[in-house]
Parts: sequence; C-alpha cells; structure tokens
Amino acid sequence: MDREDSNDYSQTEENYDEKVKIMVLGDSKIGKTSLISRYCNNEFLGGQYLSTVGIDFQVKYLEIDKKTIRLQIWDTAGQERYRNIAKSYFQSTDGFVIVYDITNEESFEKLDFWFEQINTNAPKIAKTILFGNKSDMKDERKVSKEEGEKYAKDNELTFFEVSAKDGSNVNEAFEHLVKDILNHFSPSRHSENRKTKRLTVPVAKKAKNNNGCC
Repeated sequence: MDREDSNDYSQTEENYDEKVKIMVLGDSKIGKTSLISRYCNNEFLGGQYLSTVGIDFQVKYLEIDKKTIRLQIWDTAGQERYRNIAKSYFQSTDGFVIVYDITNEESFEKLDFWFEQINTNAPKIAKTILFGNKSDMKDERKVSKEEGEKYAKDNELTFFEVSAKDGSNVNEAFEHLVKDILNHFSPSRHSENRKTKRLTVPVAKKAKNNNGCC
C-alpha cells in the first residue's frame, strides 16, 4: 500500500474511487484524538489534554491498489453525556477502531461496553479492530500485551499496540483496517467513482485540561 505522509489540500477538487468512514471509540483521556492526528497529520498532540466535544472528523487520502481512497476518521468523545450523539453515526460507518490505554486498566475493562455498542448499532458488515495505545509508556503499563492479544483472539479481532506519541504501528494499524474494509465492499460499491472537493476540515473546539496529555 502506498501512503501519503500528509494530506495535500493544494487542489480544490480530487477524483476518488472509494470513500471509507471509520469511527474511533473508547473512554476519554486515552489518546483517541492524538492517534487520529498522528495518522492524518503526523503530529502528536502532547503537552496538554485535548478533550473532544461531541464528535469531530479528519480526512486522509490514500492510494491502494491504484485506487484513490477518501478516508473519513470520526473522533468521538468518550464521556457518557456524548455517547448518544456518537450512536447516531454508527449506521453509516464502515469500520471501527476500539482503543484502550495500556496504562489505564479501567479503559481495558470498558472494552465490552464499546463492542456492545457496535454490535447493537452498527451495520453487520462493519469491520472492527483493537488498539492498545501508549505502547511507549512500558514502565507505566497496567495491561499486558498478552491480555490485549487474548481479548482480540476471543473476539476474532486484529490487535495492534500503538503509540500516538512516537507513531509506532499507527499507520500499519489504520491501514490494515482500511484494507479489510475494502476487501469486503460489494462489487457495485467498488465500481462507483466519486468526485468531491478537497477542503481543509475545520477543527472542532477542544476543552483544555492541564491534568494530562494526549
């Protein structure tokens, strides 16, 4: 797979062959927004915690098997008061990334809740992958890699430990999911050609909290 290292918005229009929508789910303060920023912009949102308010998205263009893919990655707030907002987007989603923080055991224990939301609200054809974020913080690890691997195996999922901070496995993990989604699209969907304006996606307002980062 050929990958763009960063989004190029220099052109006002861009032909693309497929549009893929992914949602990133998980508890708050585990680095979901930072993972998306690392993948889409090769940036790490360190220094202060940025809390997503409601729901936001970023766009990335990929070249896969000589096709141009327009990827929308939706960033959801983990706080309970925003969960009903996120559910309304599930039906039109092609794939899900469930994230936990390897230094936060509670975020791992909440995985069953997030998978239940997908099973209840998402299309049956949607693909799901499991990320264990903050692999760079091994000294503070509370969830072993073996536990993550077992959870993924028990639920027939692909599993990656990733780091939004140093970028480890981030590109590989997201692109594994995109390829899995494309491999299961219907032939009619593959044959469609779409044209869209390539515009810079506005960044939603973030609530700042100095008690943590990413």
